[in-house]
Amino acid sequence: MKLRFNDPLKLLLWVFFSGIFIFFVHSPASAQCKGEFSVQPVPSEKQSASGQISISIKDPEPGTYTFTVFRMEGTATQVQKKEVVSPDKVTIEGLTPSTYFVKVEWGNTCYRTLGGMDGISITPKEEIR
Repeated sequence: MKLRFNDPLKLLLWVFFSGIFIFFVHSPASAQCKGEFSVQPVPSEKQSASGQISISIKDPEPGTYTFTVFRMEGTATQVQKKEVVSPDKVTIEGLTPSTYFVKVEWGNTCYRTLGGMDGISITPKEEIR
């Protein structure tokens, strides 16, 4: 089979749709990545680094889990990285009031980002009512 693209637009469309198929449709390792996480933020004292994020893992797989914490203030800034072996529960400590995301990596190719679209909000204690 010989592909001919006389029009550069046709070539561009073919490359675009081929890329979508390769990167988004084909994912053989995703069936092996089972991870059910729940997140509980703990408020911080006013303007101090005493906030926490408590992460529980249901049925963790054996091996090392890497937790990378990012603060979102215009751009993502890495603030902590923690490695734990086969955890049931992990606590990230020393967080100031802000919005955070946590990337969890385990196994060879498994990862999950915790925080959703809004992030994990650490608030000062006096704001909670």
